[in-house]
Amino acid sequence: MRHLRVLAIVSVVGCGSDVDLTGTYRVDVAVKARPCGTDQPDGTAPAFVKLTKAELFGTEFFSYDGCSDEAGQDCSSINGLFGGFFEPIDDGWLGFSSYASNSGLNCSLGITSTTAVLQGSSLVIDGSTYGELVELTEDKCTPQEAEKRGEDMPCTEHERIDATRL
Repeated sequence: MRHLRVLAIVSVVGCGSDVDLTGTYRVDVAVKARPCGTDQPDGTAPAFVKLTKAELFGTEFFSYDGCSDEAGQDCSSINGLFGGFFEPIDDGWLGFSSYASNSGLNCSLGITSTTAVLQGSSLVIDGSTYGELVELTEDKCTPQEAEKRGEDMPCTEHERIDATRL
């Protein structure tokens, strides 16, 4: 059985910010690493990213697409709904998801945390995935267990995009 949990903050009182990420940005630098710790230039990164404000069950969030053109017309989703930014943070937004999948006693746990921080016209999208395969019974193989372990699990993937708002 596979479980997925996306944390969407419905009401945030007194924290975060009202940063509007909407717009198209030129990708200046893109790096990735699998596993973490060895960031290398990402030759598959899009030339531009486009962030769009949307709403899900009354909660605003930002989704983002990779684009090949400056006008933001030739774009495709980078991470779909689960790659969105749902929680306001200082100078930007946070996207977070956790998962658990089991087969017998083999339990795959993971979390993904990605931030989009905007300062002036400079946008930094920075995300990491942490995960591990552990021996747990089905009832203990849950997204909550993945969240509890958090960044104590090995970092399996890191990506960062530095971009400039057009």
